[in-house]
This record gives sequence, structure tokens and C-alpha cells, in this order.
Amino acid sequence: MCSRLLLSLPRLVLLSLLTAGTLIPMEEQASLNNAPLNMFTRQMEYMKVNGVPGVLFSDCAEISKASEAQGVKNKGDNGEILECRPESYSENTLLIKLPYAGTNLTIHLLFNPQEPWMVPEMTFSDDRFTSTITLKDLEDQVPSLNEWDTSTDDILAQLVHQVLQLYRGYQLDRLEEDEILQIQYESLLKALKIGEGDIEVSVNSTEQVSTTSSFLMRLPLSLQDVPPVLVDANPGTPNTFLQVDFPRREAAFVPKLHLSSCVESLIGEASSLALPTVPPGIGVMDYVERIMELLEEKVRRTILSFETRKQFIAEVLCQFGCAVVEYDAERFNKIVVMMEVKDFHFLAFISLGSLFPQQHGPRVVLQSLYHNSAKEPVSKELTDLKYSSQWKPEEMVQHTKEAILANISSFQMSSIRTS
Repeated sequence: MCSRLLLSLPRLVLLSLLTAGTLIPMEEQASLNNAPLNMFTRQMEYMKVNGVPGVLFSDCAEISKASEAQGVKNKGDNGEILECRPESYSENTLLIKLPYAGTNLTIHLLFNPQEPWMVPEMTFSDDRFTSTITLKDLEDQVPSLNEWDTSTDDILAQLVHQVLQLYRGYQLDRLEEDEILQIQYESLLKALKIGEGDIEVSVNSTEQVSTTSSFLMRLPLSLQDVPPVLVDANPGTPNTFLQVDFPRREAAFVPKLHLSSCVESLIGEASSLALPTVPPGIGVMDYVERIMELLEEKVRRTILSFETRKQFIAEVLCQFGCAVVEYDAERFNKIVVMMEVKDFHFLAFISLGSLFPQQHGPRVVLQSLYHNSAKEPVSKELTDLKYSSQWKPEEMVQHTKEAILANISSFQMSSIRTS
């Protein structure tokens, strides 16, 4: 049977256990398996909806009953013990897995359904953290233990948040044991002008030389100049994170970029961005500055693309006038024009992608109003468009118009043969 430091109430028992450093096994409570936990379920749902305050990757936090979590078994296929929680423990326990600085801190909360007003018993996945908790730490930083009120929807969130702050302080205390990492950390806070809440630190154990220390920081990427329609069209908070891992046995740190879906929709997925290589001997702060330059250039290109698309659409409206059937008046990604040449009527669909105008010109598809093939209108994409990113919008539109007119005769003939 596995053992764990049991953080339970009444509080006097909790404090005495902590100060004595006693390890107590979790007792089976099979008779409580089917008891109602409505108030705790409500608080769990509150955390799922509102997230966990104080953790950078709040959207990635996992909250579940232990019985629903993966790996809740007694033994693996080879007989290895995967979990040592009794069944009753899994039925009445919430597992809150908090991503923290590239690792996970899992908080096990065991509720007593017969006394739901009592604070849940707590255990943590980080044994070293558990062993450092003192009476003063709990009194100063986890006030919800003495103010437990199950009628408050966010009481569980308060408890988790306070424990998380306690864990943050524990990691910062360990950081002081590594002078080089401490210097790197302080330089990031100063140069990026971010607060301690914008950077998470996980320091490896001196006994475990194979483990990795990590920083996870929120980069101060500004989107204030991005047109609101581009930001508002994508739900979620626009966050940009950089994770830096420090393998103990390797000289170079390893960077990894994390972008929220809102930012990815603006500048592309993190996996598609080619991060600069890490030169030997470079400091973390110098490397972060290069990352910031890369991201700021991506944002600048996004703004330029939007403004150029807007000017392109405006120029089409000027040159084609009432021939315009419809167009995207928010993001300016497309416009449809109906044209007639020698009694042949057709539509021209003009699309402008996110890489316009830097890497791609407009995409033009002609569609006949008379001819069908397999019950679909006959269409043709123009592949021989002349284009230069250096042209002004009026030049782009003029060349697009000339390309359309140059392909009309061949498109009309192919439409007749195809239909």
C-alpha cells in the first residue's frame, strides 16, 4: 500500500500531522461511494468554466473524478502497480492536474460525502513540495482552510489558487539554490517588464540529474495595432508563451513556443514558425529578444496584409463599379464580380489569403453562368497571373483584370465543350 502525507481536517489534526511529518495511508471509505457530492460537483463545474486563477495554462488544466482519469488501475499488464488508490478513494476524489512550467502538479482532493461541509483531504504529486509545507505556510498562504464555506461557488477555486501560490513560492525558493538560473530569471523579469505571475519556474532536483529545469513565460506581445475585427473574430485570450528547458547534462537550453488559438489565427500555428537556433553560449534573455522580433514581424505582416486587402477590395469597387456582386466587408478576404464579354456572362471570384501580398497574389476563379458539368457550374482557376508584392493595389487590380480578359475566350470555349 502506498503512503502519502495526508492533509486533512479538522485543522488541528492537519497541523499536527504536518509539524510531525507523519506519513499516513489513505483509509478506505467504501460505504461513502454512492453518497451525493452535488455541492462539490457544482464547484468543480465552476472551475471547468472559469479556469484556475494563477496558472498560465489555465485552459489546459484537467479536472476530473479519479475514477474517470486514465490509469486508475491496481496493476498493469506486467504486474506493475500503476495506482495505489483504493476504489473508494477514486470514487470520492477529484484530480486537478495543473500544467506548471512544462510539468504538472496534480492535486488530489478527497471529499467526505457524509460531511460535505468539511475541507477535503489533500495530497500532491510533488513529494518534495509536500515535505516542505509548514504550519506558518498554511496560516499565511492558504486562508481558505480557516474560511471554508461550501455555499460559495468558487471556494474550491480559491483553495487550489492558494495552494498554487504556495507551490510557486516553493519553486522560487529552490531557484535561489541555482545562481545561474536565478540570474536568468531576474534578467527576464527586468527586460520583459513582466511580473512574477507571468513566469513559472520548475527547478529540478539535485538528486535527479536526468530531470530538467524549466521556465514558462508569458511574452508581452502587443496586438493593440491589429484591427479589432481580426482579434474579436477569434474567441479566447490572445496569449503567447515561451517555454525554455534547461537539461542538466546539456549546454544549450531548448525553447518551445506556445500560442493560444487567437494568436495562431493571426500569425500562424506555433509549429509552423521557424524558431531561431540556439547559438552556443547565448543567454536566455538575448534569445527571447530574437523571438520577440520574430513575433512582432509576424504581427506587422498581419496588419499589412489586412490593410493591403482592404485597399485591393476598394480598388476593385472603383474599377468594376456596379459589376460587384458581393464582397467581404469585414476581413476583406474575397470579392465576386459579374462580367460580360461578347454576350458571355460569367462570375469572377477573387480571393485574398492571409499571405497576401507578401507571398501570394490574388486567387481568381472564373465561373460560367450558362454551363454545368456534373451538376456543378463550369469553373476555371487562372494560374498565369502576373504578380509582384511591390505593386500598389491599383496595379494589382489592373493586372488581375487584364488576366481575366485574356482568358475569357479560352474559358468560354472550354465551358461549351465541357457542358
